[in-house]
Amino acid sequence: MPRSSSRQSKPEGPSLAKRRSRAVPSTGETQPGTAAAPRASTPSHGKPRVRRAQKVKQTRTQLEASNEVLTASEKSFRLIEDELRRERLLLRQVIDATPSMIFVKDKDGKFLLGNAALAHSCGTTVEKLAGRTDADFNRTPEQIAQFQQIDHDVMSSGKARQIPEEEITQADGQVRWFSTRKVPLFNEAGVCDKVLGVATDITEQRQTQKELEQRVVERTMELVSANEKLTAQIEERNRLENALIDISEQEQRRLGQDLHDGLCQSLSGLAFMARSLTKTLEAQELAGPAAEAARLAALIHQSVEASRDIAKGLHPVVMDAEGLVSALHELAARSNGSISCRLRCERMVPITDNGVALHLYRIAQEAVTNALKHSGARSITLSLRLRQNLLSLSVADDGCGMPEVIHVGDGMGVRLMKYRADVIGADFAIGRRKKHGTRMTCLLRMPAAAQPQPAAFPDLQSQNER
Repeated sequence: MPRSSSRQSKPEGPSLAKRRSRAVPSTGETQPGTAAAPRASTPSHGKPRVRRAQKVKQTRTQLEASNEVLTASEKSFRLIEDELRRERLLLRQVIDATPSMIFVKDKDGKFLLGNAALAHSCGTTVEKLAGRTDADFNRTPEQIAQFQQIDHDVMSSGKARQIPEEEITQADGQVRWFSTRKVPLFNEAGVCDKVLGVATDITEQRQTQKELEQRVVERTMELVSANEKLTAQIEERNRLENALIDISEQEQRRLGQDLHDGLCQSLSGLAFMARSLTKTLEAQELAGPAAEAARLAALIHQSVEASRDIAKGLHPVVMDAEGLVSALHELAARSNGSISCRLRCERMVPITDNGVALHLYRIAQEAVTNALKHSGARSITLSLRLRQNLLSLSVADDGCGMPEVIHVGDGMGVRLMKYRADVIGADFAIGRRKKHGTRMTCLLRMPAAAQPQPAAFPDLQSQNER
């Protein structure tokens, strides 16, 4: 067999067939001597198209979803914007309806916000306030300097400040008064760079207050004038009353002196003549007429003693330091008869003022006289003491006592004692004792001396009850 036929009949390997298939171009045409391959055997040409369609659809879906989200966000943004616009409008209506001036300034003094009241004060509109300062309006240099200083203090300190009164010139030139409160405002960094102010017009209130103060001043002056007139009348009345008392005392002293120098001397002469007549009748052995003459001399002597007592009562106090004590001793001695009357005085009480001594004596004399006439007492005790510059004069009895309710104005004698005590600046009280009887007490603070003064007068009522 020839070699060529043997080579052609030898089968090809798989690697050689693969190389040939790669070498043949894929043109879609069948080679001569080979069969045409069917189209179903190459499916790789349709898959990319399906994928691309799916991606386009997915992208379209995503774009539609994003568009819906954007539409919803835009609607939400518009709603929020509308809500903010309504809130700004409400805020504007509120601050414009407020009668007080409301404003916000920055650190340069420029208005960032202002309401209608401020715009009216400045003579402009709310829209034209922004970016302008107080110097752009009808404010005085002094007012502008004060506003700037206060704004600077508030922003630098970060503390609110209340200005009770400040004057602000209006656009028409009228000056009105405001009470202003300024509050610091802070930014996001915590720095105070703005100030909020609220100024309330107090012109009418201030004017009313000024008028009220003026009326108070005028009324006070009227009251002062009336008080001065009343004081002058009281002083004149006291002067007249003291003058009447002085005249009464002078008249009593004159009567006492006349009794002592006139009537007592005359009666003494009559008593001497009656005793001489008695001796003459006895010498003539006329017993009956002599006895009558002796009785006449005794009666005249009693009249002389009574006249002397009356004279001493009318003019009791002599001008010396011991005059009051001596006069009270004589008063107790004269009153000591059917009723026991005594004076308690631990030591001499020096009273150099004869007028004070005389008033104290008259008070004691009136109290003893009342006790003798009305108390039905068996004993009367006069007491005079000096403790720490406090002089105490009291008259106590063991009689029936006074009524439960004692009025100082009841009875002429009580009124006279109270008036005399007031004249010398003494404290006076009269009332029932705890067990029985009546006690009159008069307390007088003496001039300052070496001994300390008591803080206050003791309770006179409690003393009366002892």
